[in-house]
Amino acid sequence: MDMSVTLAPECLQTLLAIHDALMTSNTDEDKVLNEACEVLLSYRPYQTAWIALVGPDATLTVRAASGKVEPGMHGAALNRPESGDGDPIATCIGTVLPTWLENGFSAAAQAPLKGLSPEVLALPTVLQPLVTKGRCSGVLCVTADPAKGFGPDDHLLLQVVAQHIGFALGMLQVLIANEAANKELKLAAAVFDNSLEAILITDVNGTILAANPAVVQTTGYELGELIGCNPRILNSGRHDRDFYDAMWGAVRHQGQWKGEIWNRRKNGEIYPEWLSISTIRDKSGQVQNYIGMFVDLSRQKETERRLDYLAHHDGLTGLPNRELFKDRLLVAIAQAKRKHQSLAVLFLDIDHFKYINDTFGHAEGDSLLKLVARRLAVCLREEDTLSRMGGDEFTVLLQNVDEADARRVAEKIVNAMSPLFIVNEHQLYITVSIGISIYPEDGDEPTLLMKNSDMAMYRAKEMGRNNLQRFRSNMDDYSIRRIEMEQHLRRALEQGEFKVFYQPQIDVASGRWVGTEALLRWQCPDIGLVSPGEFIPLAEETGLIVPIGEWVLRAACTQCKAWHQAGMTGRVVAVNISACQFRQADFSDVVARVLRDTGLDPACLELELTESITMRGAEETITMLHYLKKMGVQISIDDFGTGYSSLSYLKRFPIDKLKIDQSFVAGIAEDPNDAAIIIAIIAMAHSLGLRVVAEGVETGEQLDFLRMHACNEVQGYLFGRPMPAEELAGNQMFT
Repeated sequence: MDMSVTLAPECLQTLLAIHDALMTSNTDEDKVLNEACEVLLSYRPYQTAWIALVGPDATLTVRAASGKVEPGMHGAALNRPESGDGDPIATCIGTVLPTWLENGFSAAAQAPLKGLSPEVLALPTVLQPLVTKGRCSGVLCVTADPAKGFGPDDHLLLQVVAQHIGFALGMLQVLIANEAANKELKLAAAVFDNSLEAILITDVNGTILAANPAVVQTTGYELGELIGCNPRILNSGRHDRDFYDAMWGAVRHQGQWKGEIWNRRKNGEIYPEWLSISTIRDKSGQVQNYIGMFVDLSRQKETERRLDYLAHHDGLTGLPNRELFKDRLLVAIAQAKRKHQSLAVLFLDIDHFKYINDTFGHAEGDSLLKLVARRLAVCLREEDTLSRMGGDEFTVLLQNVDEADARRVAEKIVNAMSPLFIVNEHQLYITVSIGISIYPEDGDEPTLLMKNSDMAMYRAKEMGRNNLQRFRSNMDDYSIRRIEMEQHLRRALEQGEFKVFYQPQIDVASGRWVGTEALLRWQCPDIGLVSPGEFIPLAEETGLIVPIGEWVLRAACTQCKAWHQAGMTGRVVAVNISACQFRQADFSDVVARVLRDTGLDPACLELELTESITMRGAEETITMLHYLKKMGVQISIDDFGTGYSSLSYLKRFPIDKLKIDQSFVAGIAEDPNDAAIIIAIIAMAHSLGLRVVAEGVETGEQLDFLRMHACNEVQGYLFGRPMPAEELAGNQMFT
């Protein structure tokens, strides 16, 4: 069986270390065996390792021990029953087979083993026979921590270690006996025929005299093709003359050399191996032979390459990760500095990617990320570096470019994301926000350039997303303000810093106040009045929008109920719902609880959802909307016309109103296209039985146009800005 393919890298390292300890010119058996035990425990988490050898009179004596052993254990004679009945050591030696004692030696088996600690004898134990010159010369005993025991790798490792010790004992006996060199080498070859290590024996001229089967298996050469040849037959051509001069210089002056070398198999394949060359000398100290022992490191090298790849690449997309990107950026900066060139770092983030994960699941999100990575790669040159930082963040390194070049690439990326993505039969539209930093203006080292492009990317998100921004020095101040804002935002709810303002909604036909839109405002004591455009996206990113949104919903329902109790009946309060709120599994329960607690008639509550929210996971949206409608609340689609719509889904949504975005209303007088869009939306809504609300009405001309085309309701500065509840209730215009 070819065990080399199953030996774990850490076990291979242990084996190599023990090989180095055993392959020594020292002829003191006890010293060599003790060193082997110590090396074994230093590399593997065993408790003890000891070796007992059979003497000429058949007595078994402990010759080496390491670990948790008694002081008198070295040299202890193990008295064994002659029959060997119930004695695992006798069984191991007699059968020349490994013996595994999961619970250690039994009480009966411990009695004859005088000189050994009962605590040691009770541990999980492995007994491996030591075969020297074709006979069992002793036993290797290894004990383990009861909590860990021995695994499959330990079984194989200890078997191979025992083979090496048996081989070493044979070699030591050969050296001690000082037999004729060729006879010694042939005897040694018989001992290590089954060794997992490849072993070559040469004469002083480097002519191969013997090779074990592992050499044949590793190199692909038959034994007859090797005998009489020089090991140069394996030369890979990767090492120069200086390498070999240094190697043989160490062999001549120090008696041995060990290290990593590349050799060539018969089929031409070049492979790495760990090679150890030792000298064999006669009584007079003259070199008679060389022994080369080597282990194929191909599997270990492949494992190392794989680990290195995983350490420097993203497991999902296969792109370089943050560390590799920084390394390449460092090299690119050095090159740009030397050549007086500039380079650019692009930091890219997918807009609202969290919604995709929340709606479709992380598996779908991962599939989308891989598709995004492919589109990004198409936008870049071969010399550019595309990296995934983690999550939905990517970075791009553009070498030898100026700001104009970087902007062109960034615009190309933005445009490349526009076509829809098909992910597991779902059609997904995404946009990206990109920040740009330029070397050397925006930084001269990797961390600073990446930080600045990251800040520019966040600025792009603040500017409405789906755009790119070049880093500017004042973004540092903005970043600090953003961090401060997040800290204050986390305390704002419990400290009562939020307020709800209300903007009236007017029935176009009658001119009556029929409803209000609840709008959140934040007056922070430390940083002043904060624009909703600043803190609401931040609240969505941090997840704080969920508790804040529930607070707004409760406050608006409470206020609407108070108006009704004051005689202002029939008014409806409209509350904006964020995507994070709507995707909460218990959102409908939250709405029901708020209505129950405040006592507001469900028909007087209108939930406003943006077009983009409803189109994410349309089937799930339909289910949730039907559930809410059964409760009796009204549903409106806010900012209609600004996102992606599907009329096939829209007709299935149980909604009551469409709200025309103020961007269309503002252009009624100047832009015929805006006017046409408004006319089309009103006509479509009425055909579906929906009411239409126009936002941002500021002039009488806009109101006349909307009245002419049968718009149902309007809101805007023409009728009133958002105001506190008491101010709205006290305004005679709305009472």
